Amino acid sequence: MSSSDVPRTAESAAPIVLGTTLELGWQLFKRSLPRCLPLALLAVLIGQLPAVYLLNIADRGAVWLLLNALAALAGLALWLLIMQRQYALLQGDPSTLGRELGQVLGALPRAFGVLVVTVLLIAAGSLLLVAPGVYLLVALWPALTLAVCEGRSLREAVDGSLQLVRGRWGVAAGVWVITLIAVFGVVMLGMGVGLLLIEWQLVTGLPVGLLVSALVPGLIGALFPPLVIAFGLALYARLRATAQVVSSASNSA
Repeated sequence: MSSSDVPRTAESAAPIVLGTTLELGWQLFKRSLPRCLPLALLAVLIGQLPAVYLLNIADRGAVWLLLNALAALAGLALWLLIMQRQYALLQGDPSTLGRELGQVLGALPRAFGVLVVTVLLIAAGSLLLVAPGVYLLVALWPALTLAVCEGRSLREAVDGSLQLVRGRWGVAAGVWVITLIAVFGVVMLGMGVGLLLIEWQLVTGLPVGLLVSALVPGLIGALFPPLVIAFGLALYARLRATAQVVSSASNSA
């Protein structure tokens, strides 16, 4: 992908605008989908393992708890791998699975720490008042990107995210809301396809097949991670570019 298709963060000097940010996210999602969809589908399948075990064994014991922990860890690693692939595309950098997997394994502890701290801060803000919780929910969105893609420490990622969003929270919130709507649309589409397959089998009497009835909604659900990550990276790219422009103008003055 050329810089004309997806601007590099250091080259894009345009002010952050909701429409251009969403367009960047959509382009990044489309261009990265062939490389990211298999990873997203694998994340969906791994996430179903505890439910499959419970369905067959019906035991919420140590094995089930271990499966949940392993599925969550593997799912997080796959999400970060998708992020690394899309970030490389955004930056115009070479992208290889081995290199990105090494980067993800190195960033996994930081990413987990950022997620834990983010959830705690949002929860604390929500307990105090609803407004601080909502503000932090949006303002801490880029923190994971800073930790994984820029290699920032936990504190640097959280502080950097708050600084990037400061003064631009409205646009960031707009991107967050549109992303939420898009995710809702993907979820409803998956549910709708699943219901249509069941209805087809009831009306025609022709068996759809377990594989088809599980695979088709699964493929649709696998669109969710690349879509969310792409819009988050687009927001990060615009925020970073705007911050660089402001910093350059301050240094020149």
